[in-house]
Amino acid sequence: MIGLLGISYKSADIEIRERFAFSKEEISLLSSNLLKKGNIASVVILSTCNRSELYYHCHNEKHQQAVHDILENLSEMKSYENGLQPYFYFKEDSDAVRHLFKVVSGIESLIVGEDQIIGQVKNAFQFAEENQTTDKFLKRLFTKSFKVGKKVRSQTMINRGSASASSAAVNLCHQLFPDLSRQNVMLIGAGQTGQLVLNSLRKSTFASLKIANRTLAKADELAGLYGGESIPLDDIEKHLANSDIIFVATDSPEPLIKLTSVKEVLKNRAKQTKPLYFDLSVPRNIETGVDDLKDIRLYTIDDLQEIVKSTNQKRKKEIDAAMQIIERAEKLFLSWKHEQELVPTILKIKNNFQQLNQSEMEEFMKIRSIKNDDLLNEYSQHITEKFARVFIKNLKTLSKTADQKNFLEMAEEFFEI
Repeated sequence: MIGLLGISYKSADIEIRERFAFSKEEISLLSSNLLKKGNIASVVILSTCNRSELYYHCHNEKHQQAVHDILENLSEMKSYENGLQPYFYFKEDSDAVRHLFKVVSGIESLIVGEDQIIGQVKNAFQFAEENQTTDKFLKRLFTKSFKVGKKVRSQTMINRGSASASSAAVNLCHQLFPDLSRQNVMLIGAGQTGQLVLNSLRKSTFASLKIANRTLAKADELAGLYGGESIPLDDIEKHLANSDIIFVATDSPEPLIKLTSVKEVLKNRAKQTKPLYFDLSVPRNIETGVDDLKDIRLYTIDDLQEIVKSTNQKRKKEIDAAMQIIERAEKLFLSWKHEQELVPTILKIKNNFQQLNQSEMEEFMKIRSIKNDDLLNEYSQHITEKFARVFIKNLKTLSKTADQKNFLEMAEEFFEI
């Protein structure tokens, strides 16, 4: 069976989730410990800021021992205790498969349809492959999930539009400046929000990029990564007049861009196009009153969050279409898994028929005093394989509507194998 134990932003706050975040070293150790026990055949562990999930494959009869092994290791490594159980979810087979397909498709993400998760899942699977902790079941499952994620994104609108304030700002840049390659960009603030802006801009080209930050070394680092120029924070006013797009994203308690400075800049600005300002800071870093100036365009974090909110509502409407793709893929995977789990029983049936044929042929030829007869042996082999195929075909058909564990036990007893 396919099993899943997980915790996410939907089930627990950050204070609980961060206790169960895993480094690569911890993932390797936990995976190794679980496989050594022998109850789990394969495992893939996904750990992001929003979720930690452990996917595993085990034989049906070892499911309880597998769960026990996982919780025991979590107790040793992460101080898991029974009181934390409500924060975790436990899924198996179809529920686990469907959940992974939804995760990779972005349906389970904080921002519906976001693209980052598919890369994170791919990295988790690749790490498991490198550590040799997967088997044919998890390989098939995760490979299928990537195809599902790609199909959902290409055949629905679930990842269209702005998913964050930074991406909303960059999308507006493209709308308001059809040719970004002629525009001069300045980013004030090299923290997490500023880096998200740069990441959203990475596929764009522009005339110049200046990065200002209180710690110049950080600005130097980002300038090197994104092909820009670092400038001291005290020099931003010198560059305002020549900047067409300005992103401000700092934690300064006071406005860094003053109304008087912007008024002066507008007098000295050579270009006729209106400069575009984005204030991504809380509290605001562009002084009140700048938004009243008719010769600039200013968007605050609240303006951008409204765009993101609208995007998320539109994306949620695409979930039904995405689920149709997921449910079809889920059925195909479970059908394949079902047939794979029948293989040992099928091989036993074939072997049983062969042994029965051999013993009965020997007995028949002895009673009839028949010496070795190639034609008789050939016919005997033919009719044996014919009956075996009929039984196996019916076995596959009947097993699809039966409880697989009990059905296989009954089949093995019926064929005395």
